[in-house]
Amino acid sequence: MKWRKGLVLALFTVCILGFKPRCSDGATDQGDASALGVMFSSLNSPQQLTGWTANNGDPCGQPWKGVTCSGQRVTEIKLSNLGLSGSMGYSLQSLTSLKELDLSHNNLAGDIPYNIPLNLTRFNLAYNQFTGSVPYSINQMHSLQYLNLSHNQLQYQLNDMFGPLSSLSTLDLSFNSLTDALPQSFKNLTSLKSMYLQNNQFTGTIDVLANLPLDNLYVSNNHFTGWIPDQLKSIDLQSDGNSWSSGPAPPPPPGTPPATRNNRKHESNSNNSPPGGGSSSSPSRSSSKSGIGGGGIAGIVISILIVGAILAFFLVKRRSRRSSSDVEKPDNQSFAPLASKEVQ
Repeated sequence: MKWRKGLVLALFTVCILGFKPRCSDGATDQGDASALGVMFSSLNSPQQLTGWTANNGDPCGQPWKGVTCSGQRVTEIKLSNLGLSGSMGYSLQSLTSLKELDLSHNNLAGDIPYNIPLNLTRFNLAYNQFTGSVPYSINQMHSLQYLNLSHNQLQYQLNDMFGPLSSLSTLDLSFNSLTDALPQSFKNLTSLKSMYLQNNQFTGTIDVLANLPLDNLYVSNNHFTGWIPDQLKSIDLQSDGNSWSSGPAPPPPPGTPPATRNNRKHESNSNNSPPGGGSSSSPSRSSSKSGIGGGGIAGIVISILIVGAILAFFLVKRRSRRSSSDVEKPDNQSFAPLASKEVQ
């Protein structure tokens, strides 16, 4: 009997000290576990999500398909290409440590929920059946670097919500039914390298994209008009299937500063130069060559002038000597016959 009491006491001590997760609510933060339980139910409790459960789950203490944790917090959910249906659930805002959410290549439908985890760096819902608009709450995701909502059924105009997304490097909204002009807040995407807007119903110009540090821009098959900015002609650009204006673009309004791309064109030229540094169009090289050539020409001209002046000086002096000798010679000849006559 005493050893049984000792065993019970030891087990109780272990539970109090927290060394046995199942004695408490589990190894997972309770808010995270609850949010994933709601998500599981909203996805129609699919069997392919092994380890998942709607109630009393412990995704950080037990293996849940596609779930990665750091300590007690869920940091990644990757459930791509699993044939999932239903919706994403309504408790995602509790996942405050979630950095990546990938539900691409499934059959999810309905609106994209407004309460998306705000600390995401990667958000991928591509190749689903989402409808409605792009949620405005995306503007609160200040750490977002990758956003892919392509190949859905999203509609309506993009809200002017992209101003705070200065960390975003890839934006893919292609193959939807988005309409109207591009939002002016696009110009604040100062880290954007790749933008995919093809196969939508966008209208207006793409001037707002002119000074972005883009490497890739796909805008084919929309209803864009106007002119393609010169700054975008040196990048990977796909622009067919629009109604671009022909002829030279009109000059900018008076007082408008010249458009720049932060030396992007020079960078692309240097990166695309042939192997071995054979590029001859580098501004720095051409300027250095022109400087050396100009100095050499100036030196040659000055040398010629100096030599010419010296030669001219000696020629003038020589001519002056000849003229003086010519003057003295007739004087001597004129006195000679007179002297001979006097002798006779």
